Amino acid sequence: MLKFKESFNTLIEKALKLPSGESVEKEITKLGKKKNITAIITSKFNLYLDGDKLDKYKSVKEAEKALKEFIKVMDV
Repeated sequence: MLKFKESFNTLIEKALKLPSGESVEKEITKLGKKKNITAIITSKFNLYLDGDKLDKYKSVKEAEKALKEFIKVMDV
């Protein structure tokens, strides 16, 4: 039986239509000034912001750092 987090990640993967072999590694919600931005980091360290792919990184930590910088620079 799937745990809640696993089943929730499966739903997100289907909604984003991730490429095969990629799964959700980390999901970060309530970002930005209005708290309406969602970011997803995949198992291949791709960063998706509201369903759009931003870039590929070497690690989850690096992707998180880039995400924070992106939000700060774009003043979202």
